[in-house]
Amino acid sequence: MNPLHLSGWGVKIRVNNLKSRSELEVINGREDDRAESLQRFRPRRFPFSSIIIDGHSGYVSLQAFHWLSKNKVPVFVMNYDGSMISSILPPAPIKADLRAAQFQAANDPKKKFTIAHALVKAKIARSLQVLDWLGERYDIQREVRVAKREAARLGQAPTVSQLRTVEGRVALRYWEAFRRVLPEWLDFQGRMTSSHQNNASDPFNAALNYGYGFLEAECRMAINSIGLEPSIGFLHDFSDYQTKQSLVYDLQEPFRWLVDLSVIHAFESGAINLHDFYFTGDDYRYRFEVKAKQCFIEVLRERFNAGVTCKDRVLKWDTVIEQKATELGRLLIGRQSSIDFVKPVPKLERQDGRALRSKINALTASQAKQLGIRGSTLHYLRYRGRDEKAFRIYRRTRERLITTPHERISA
Repeated sequence: MNPLHLSGWGVKIRVNNLKSRSELEVINGREDDRAESLQRFRPRRFPFSSIIIDGHSGYVSLQAFHWLSKNKVPVFVMNYDGSMISSILPPAPIKADLRAAQFQAANDPKKKFTIAHALVKAKIARSLQVLDWLGERYDIQREVRVAKREAARLGQAPTVSQLRTVEGRVALRYWEAFRRVLPEWLDFQGRMTSSHQNNASDPFNAALNYGYGFLEAECRMAINSIGLEPSIGFLHDFSDYQTKQSLVYDLQEPFRWLVDLSVIHAFESGAINLHDFYFTGDDYRYRFEVKAKQCFIEVLRERFNAGVTCKDRVLKWDTVIEQKATELGRLLIGRQSSIDFVKPVPKLERQDGRALRSKINALTASQAKQLGIRGSTLHYLRYRGRDEKAFRIYRRTRERLITTPHERISA
């Protein structure tokens, strides 16, 4: 995941055809304290995975559309809240057999249920894993216990509608746990109110919505590259009022946790804070400040580009998304008999869990010396251990803290 993000007033994408070469010229928009910036790219040398625009002033020339299509560069136009306004994707492979099989599967209750069950199972598995990750630092045992009890109902759901009910009940407990751990000043009450939370009335939901917009772009690219029809889903009905891109929403579900972790990490670490948002009185929504938006995008990049072991290979998560879209296509045309969205399983570890924080706060100077931890390092660890913000510890220092002559603490 490495999009070129453009925002502000006066975004321009055009082509400058010279006698000796052709260049794509990209001009980022103006913001309060940012001037226009010009970048030039040669054909087949575009270093970004896509272009994401969330400005509302500027243009893309017809010649630029041609250049971007030939170089297979997707373009996504987002609203300030992360909702997708439009997308310009490279030509999709023409696979009539695949699309015909997709339509047939969507109308076959058994096949539709099998795929929907695999999607919900994966989403619930990741949600429970995130809750366990949160539980290493916060006291949310009750919420975790109730969420796992609700998740156990998945095996008793015989229809797609009931799968969605189980997923919704787990999601309710999931977001209740988030509400418990988030500071009061964020005023996070959950993902749903009387209307969909694209109308974000708090900063945390505003960040989630914006992150989900990036995830949607990744899923759209994956579906397009395979040649699937994005409007025909299995978990989300194509007549659903929330979206016409039902398969895009389907593919997002097993990977929403990537955004959830990115957002909570951004707030925990102080990468973004309350002052990085502003409230608009005309529609009662929160919006990102420009600099904070860039910081948050970097957090998203780091999370999506993290490696995960998959069949003896290390893949980035954007590659995993494309791989799962490919596996879905193979399932539909009968080239494989099943699909598993649960694997690969990420390894979620906290460096600032409650056990490790307690050990740091109890560590004496003499014990630290025996472990080979310098006094300055111990001072830093104690300072961060008392702070509410998330922090990281160098690998060697962490290994020394985990294993001591008296005990072993797994953090």
